[in-house]
Amino acid sequence: MIFNSCREKEEYPVIPDLEFSNFIKLVHPDGYDTLGILLVSYTDGDGDLGISQFDTTAYNFFVAYYVMDHGLLEPGTIYNNETGEFDPINFNNRFGPLAPDGYEGWIKGEIEDTIKPLFDPRSNKEYDTIQFRVHMIDRAGNSSDTILTPLIIVKNP
Repeated sequence: MIFNSCREKEEYPVIPDLEFSNFIKLVHPDGYDTLGILLVSYTDGDGDLGISQFDTTAYNFFVAYYVMDHGLLEPGTIYNNETGEFDPINFNNRFGPLAPDGYEGWIKGEIEDTIKPLFDPRSNKEYDTIQFRVHMIDRAGNSSDTILTPLIIVKNP
């Protein structure tokens, strides 16, 4: 007797899809939050996530920092001495190809990104409430939706 099982072929859109997985805070021995590890799961229907190690000009993983100010989440900023303006704080990053050369098909997995420092050295509060907004771009220029982390309470030094 022979049994055949039919397994449905998985398919995903060519636009990258992200989902928040977890955020882990690491604590300094003195009790303040030193850094965070952001975990995000992804799927991509054509496997073109990641940029070449030789492309040193581009980011493909974008992490915007938001901080609670009087009950509202506002983009975190830092003063730029060169321009005299306040620039947004971003923890943008880059990662190499997630599939081997020549691969054709879908991919899925998890990306781990380290956020350092997690605390704001300029804050005069004992605790800050923050959030990260994350999206990624594939080699074809397709941008995922922006995902939000839950609110994160950070203990400052």
